[in-house]
This record gives sequence, structure tokens and C-alpha cells, in this order.
Amino acid sequence: MSKSKIVTIDGQKLHFYVLGTGPDLILFHPSPSSAISLLPLAKQLSDTYTVYGIDTPGYGGSDSLAQEPTVLKEYTDFLHVAFLKLGLTQPAIYGSATGAQLAIRYGIDYPEYVSQLFLDNSAHFDDDLCNHILKSYFPDLTPSIDGSHLQTIWTMVKQMFQYFPWCFTSEEYALNIPQMPLLVLQMVAMDYLKAGKDYDVAYRLAFKHERGYFVQQLQVPTTIFRWNNSIIVPYIDKLLSFDFPEHIKPLAINGGASERTMQMVTFIKKSVEKTTRGQIAKNAIEDAIFNEIIYNKPMNTPPEILEDGSHLNIAWEQLVAVNKDISAAHIQKCLVDWFNTNS
Repeated sequence: MSKSKIVTIDGQKLHFYVLGTGPDLILFHPSPSSAISLLPLAKQLSDTYTVYGIDTPGYGGSDSLAQEPTVLKEYTDFLHVAFLKLGLTQPAIYGSATGAQLAIRYGIDYPEYVSQLFLDNSAHFDDDLCNHILKSYFPDLTPSIDGSHLQTIWTMVKQMFQYFPWCFTSEEYALNIPQMPLLVLQMVAMDYLKAGKDYDVAYRLAFKHERGYFVQQLQVPTTIFRWNNSIIVPYIDKLLSFDFPEHIKPLAINGGASERTMQMVTFIKKSVEKTTRGQIAKNAIEDAIFNEIIYNKPMNTPPEILEDGSHLNIAWEQLVAVNKDISAAHIQKCLVDWFNTNS
């Protein structure tokens, strides 16, 4: 059973889930989601490891950094202080997408404090392509009281499973895969809504860090997972085209999503003997307590999920109508809560 915990560093709260027993394993999540997205993976690893699912600062239940970061190292410096307070002196680290870049950065900055790295959805983008992508990939999603930002979010989410990058809609970037079920699209849209206007802070910095030469700097044992069905597999292959030292190795994974998870879990469990166990400092952590979202619900259940995303606007208008004089940012929190408590 996972426990929701908080550790506080200079007044900034870092939220995480902890479950299982054994050597320490940290999980870093993709953007703009939170550690809750990795709980299924954490549960499968918890019979071998003590697993810490970390909410990146500014996401999930973690406070944003005191000042908006300009490089990933500002995240890893904060996380390092938190991990030492937790007694995590040489954990293994798994990271996916943004989480993989945080893992790489942490491994570069604090190699003596990492036993090994597992990189999932880690890729290479050359400077020209990265700059081209960044011009369109992160639109302004600041909540607007008229709800006009909601359609932008839904369009992004749908196109993420049709094109990569989602903002390039020519045939060259088409994924040619079946459209995801509406429930999956809704879950991803909720991640963007939860993250709010600053959804792109860590996401953007991770994109800029997605370079093979950073991986080449790693001194710790590292595994790069290459899943053949990943939507970014061409860019994973660009990463794997770099010359890496012997301690950095790829692992090919084939099959569907469930097979992918099973193969990763099996491999990570086999690597357990290379990790060490830290000791949590007394009184270092406390149970997480989240403030209740106060608002009036228009009705018991939110609108049915619709393919064109208009259910978000319908729900938004209903919430605005019965919650007068509430900010757009708070209406957005109400929207997320209303859908999540009825899912």
C-alpha cells in the first residue's frame, strides 16, 4: 500500500509516495503528470525495492521551486538536499521522459549518490529541431474565465496520439496508430489541467536537455530502454547512435504496453543487488495533507466525455454559473476535482 508523504526543505514541500521494502528506488515521472502516473509500476517493483514516487517540484502535490528554474540543475540541487534528508544516499533511479532527463541530470551532478539509472523515453533532438519544436509545442494554457483554453488542451491531447511532435500535423510526423480511447484522452487532459499555467516549466527544460552528449557524461551504470512501439522511437534511436562507454547500455523491449512494463520490471528487479539501502532520518517526513477544494457542484456527476472535448467547456460553464466571483485558476481546480471524484 502506498503512503503519501511530504518532506520540507527551506519551506518548500516535496510530495512523494513510498511503498515496499528493500533497496531504494526513486521514480521520476513524465510532464505534466505526477508520481501518481507511475504508481502501477511502483507497485510491481515494491516487493523488491522501497520505491519513492517523487512529484517534481511544481507538479502533483509538490510546491514549485522558490524561483522559477532556468536549468534542470536547479531541480536536482533541490532534490539532492531532500534525498539526503530522507537518507537516500545511493538509490537506483528510474525516469521517464522529463523524469529521464531529471535522472540524467542527477546522475551527472551527483554520481557518487546514485547506484544506477534506468532511462525510459529518453531521446536526442538536435538543436535546430529542438528550437523548431519549442516554438509551437508549449502554448499558453493560462486559465481563462471564459474557458477558451480548454479546447487548446483537448486539441493538444488528441494530436499527441496522432503526430509527434503534436504541433506538426504533416504526414511526415504522423504516427499512424489507432486513436486512444476517450478515457485515456481525458486522463491526459486532466494532467494538463492539474498542472495549470506553469505546466511547461520542467517540461520545457527537459526538452532542451534531451541530448546524447549529456548521457555520454554519465559515470554510473545506465540502462536505456528502447521500446519498439514508443511514439518517439526515431529519436531514441538517434540517442542510441551516440558512442557510449561500456557502463551505458541499451535494452530492446518489444510488444505492447503490458509486455513493455513486464520486461522493464523484470530487468529492474534483476538489478537489485547493485543498489544499497539508505536510512530515513528521524522526523524527516510527515504525512501529506491536502487542502479540500471548496466549491459548489452544479450536479452530482459531470458531463459525459465527448470526442470533440466540448464536455470540458460544458462543465466549465456550469461551474462558473454556480460559483460566482471565483478566479479562473480556482474554477480549473474545481473542474479537475469534479471529474476525478466521479471517475
